[in-house]
Amino acid sequence: MAILNQIQHYGFWFLVVLTVLVFIHELGHFLVARLCGVRVEVFSIGFGPELFGWTDRTGTRWKFSWLPLGGYVRMFGQEGNALEGEAERPLTPAERAVSFKDKSVARRMAIVAAGPAANYLFAVVILAIVYVAVGKPHTDPVVGVVSPNSAAAEAGLQSGDRILSLNGSRVDEFSDIDAILQRNLDQPLSIAFDRAGKQFEVTAHPQIVLDKDLFGNPVRTPRLGFDPHMDPVVDEVQPNSAAEAAGIRPGDRFVAVNGVPVSEFAQIVTAVRGNIGKPLVITIVRAGQQLVVTAYPQIVEDKDASGKTVQTPRLGITAGGARPLIKVGPVEAIASAGKEAYTQTTMILTGIWQMLSGQRSSDEIRGPAGIATMAGDVAALGFLPFTLFAVTLSINLGLINLFPVPLLDGGHLVYYAIEGIRGKPLGERVQELGLKIGLALVLSLMLFATWNDLVYLKVVEHLKSLFM
Repeated sequence: MAILNQIQHYGFWFLVVLTVLVFIHELGHFLVARLCGVRVEVFSIGFGPELFGWTDRTGTRWKFSWLPLGGYVRMFGQEGNALEGEAERPLTPAERAVSFKDKSVARRMAIVAAGPAANYLFAVVILAIVYVAVGKPHTDPVVGVVSPNSAAAEAGLQSGDRILSLNGSRVDEFSDIDAILQRNLDQPLSIAFDRAGKQFEVTAHPQIVLDKDLFGNPVRTPRLGFDPHMDPVVDEVQPNSAAEAAGIRPGDRFVAVNGVPVSEFAQIVTAVRGNIGKPLVITIVRAGQQLVVTAYPQIVEDKDASGKTVQTPRLGITAGGARPLIKVGPVEAIASAGKEAYTQTTMILTGIWQMLSGQRSSDEIRGPAGIATMAGDVAALGFLPFTLFAVTLSINLGLINLFPVPLLDGGHLVYYAIEGIRGKPLGERVQELGLKIGLALVLSLMLFATWNDLVYLKVVEHLKSLFM
């Protein structure tokens, strides 16, 4: 019963996000097709037999089909050709006027590109709305605590340094550092920074560690070895924690731990982890008064990225200065959303190249089951995280469809570009061969991603436990 409930939970949220993003994608095709004077015969969410639908006044059949894993827009003039369709009979002048294949190359390219463009537009608009309504996360690129023996420590970085650029790429906020690090996996970094009004430049060699992403997937992560500056102020005290037992409250400012002065929240984390099984004498300031309390961190068993069981001390507090939100106007929100979409796109492309070149493991590729698991987990965090998850998936969907693979929108764009250069389309046999290759590539990738899902979700091990 528990397994069935999980399947229902994850399946429901997967279908929610997939349906929305497919609708946006196909709506892009639909709107530009109508704008170009093409008659749209079917707008379908899902494949296979129709479940229900309706026909609008222009003759377009809007329907939901029984297999809700995608969707399509069928335009008049697409059937019969290996790529887009040749009519089986001569078309009348009125039919040619609304036929997709009789439109100019530029218009056909605009219609095909409109799907991915709609996914990007959706991502930018939703992000901009979030930035205006809720605020934009922003952490200054100021070094907080530098970990001993780290790449940052070896390069000479110090607390209070403001990072200006990495390998020539400008850094405006702390999240830019992580993005640039991912794009330069296993590469030395030239770091320009400001210290007390003077600018310096050093070279650091990030350490590669096996880590886990937000959803527990193992990833190779480059680490410089410093955290952003965060005031040592308590935002939340977890129930039944060591902090609660010691009388620590939200709003308390840490001044010292075991007699060592504290000016960064990361110093608290270091002190807790460095005193396993030992009490912590903590000096705090509350409402202008200095207090001293003793806490006994709880030892919990956790697993590291390699799956090894480790003992971790927990105090049970969260930082009060993590990822502050800043209010922005509509223009700045749109610019910031566009920058975020560009950053995510470059990170995806870089990640793919790193996988092809062997720098990054292809185990990170996820299929429908993996995405469904992510959707369910993020949905449990609330509406805003789920919305931002949908934004990321929309960017992924838009970008993947632009890949120059026959069967995808990008492959069609390549065909039309060749047609525009040659003055005539490629031969029918060439197009058929291209579609077969594209289909094989897409199916192979789906099978590989599904296998990764089965391994990650331990489905094979579960089946073995049931039948062996």
